[in-house]
Amino acid sequence: MDFWMIARQDLKQDLLDIFSALGNLQYQYDWVITDHGLWYGENCPDDVRKRWQWTGLLMDGRELTEHLSAGYVSFLSGGVLSAVPKGTPLSQVRNYEPYWEIEAFDSPEYQFQTPLTQLELLCYDGYAWVLICDQAFSKRVKEALPMAKNPEAFYAAP
Repeated sequence: MDFWMIARQDLKQDLLDIFSALGNLQYQYDWVITDHGLWYGENCPDDVRKRWQWTGLLMDGRELTEHLSAGYVSFLSGGVLSAVPKGTPLSQVRNYEPYWEIEAFDSPEYQFQTPLTQLELLCYDGYAWVLICDQAFSKRVKEALPMAKNPEAFYAAP
């Protein structure tokens, strides 16, 4: 697996910029969202707040984009978004206990949260997004997000 880090300060619209640069990535998958620390916008409806209160929630790209674009939610200190095939039933997601260990995100032993996961986006300590993907997808990342760096380069940058 390849690991790419992007400083949030390099993104005007945060996660939406990553999605956009990668060809509207959010619409290509459904998303299992776990371990999220959020900020709710003043205009956030109660039903949206309730939807985000659970970890391990399954959301399609349209709903995710709507909530982010409207400013209903913003990731603050963390979050794991696991891309699963579109149309994945919630019952299949619930067959697995989502678990993510922050200390191991860039190790060779890293495993996606579920066997269904095809790539992951992590809000890392509030200051960076980490994209974890296979080598084939890395080519897209390098072309579309030139500010993305592997963890070694990211931490070495001034």
